[in-house]
Amino acid sequence: MKNKGSQSILDTLAVQQDMNEYLQQRLAYNVEKKRSRQTMETLLSALGKLEYAINHYIKLHDINAVPLDTRALRLDFYAKSRKLLRLSSRLYTNRGYPDPIRLIEHIADPTYQLQASLQYEGGLRCEGVGAPSNRKVKNPLTVKALCGIGVDPVTGAPVGIVASVEKGGKRTEHYVSVETYRRLERYINDSGTLESNYDEYVHAINEAAMNTDQYSLGRGSHGLKHNFAQERYLECIRYGLSHEQALQQTSLETSHFRLRETLTYTRG
Repeated sequence: MKNKGSQSILDTLAVQQDMNEYLQQRLAYNVEKKRSRQTMETLLSALGKLEYAINHYIKLHDINAVPLDTRALRLDFYAKSRKLLRLSSRLYTNRGYPDPIRLIEHIADPTYQLQASLQYEGGLRCEGVGAPSNRKVKNPLTVKALCGIGVDPVTGAPVGIVASVEKGGKRTEHYVSVETYRRLERYINDSGTLESNYDEYVHAINEAAMNTDQYSLGRGSHGLKHNFAQERYLECIRYGLSHEQALQQTSLETSHFRLRETLTYTRG
């Protein structure tokens, strides 16, 4: 953009046009050099983060500028990459639980059970439900996380909206059942916050997994997020979204920008 004489990154229409040209050049280069699809998707992820940063800046400073919207552009180039570039050599394993509902039912502690329900239904990370693995960080769910009852953007059904700040400081809205939302609402009203010790939380999940014959080394709390992504992706497909659209929607709800990252969760 600088070489083309652009003056401001807040000229979002110019950003979108130049981004399109840049992606065309990079795709052609990657095809010529026989690069993997993952190489291109890393770039698409970075541009998604750039979009988020620009729009956050515009909103934060109340700037009169058109928000940047590259979703359709990134989906288009994701589809082109899928068609023209070879698969990444990276292999994925399924960390999801065979029966996550039964697992959650066998978690005795109400705090851990609520946290597990939020991860499974809404795709939150452990730090998003108040149990960060970094012992030096506190990230409790507070009343600010309660965004009320709304409409699922895919199904149109009523859902509870829970906002969390997770990896990279990104704020994401997650959709959970109205019942689970009301449980969270009551919990926060009674206790002020939802939070717990990470090791104790994971221990409770592992114990429930063992008691239901679902334990596998490495599943832990993140296995519930895998369950969410796999089920959400299929739900998106059932409601008429294309493969790329379903991946994009699932990606947004799991706080990711790169579609390849979502395949980590959706592949069995």
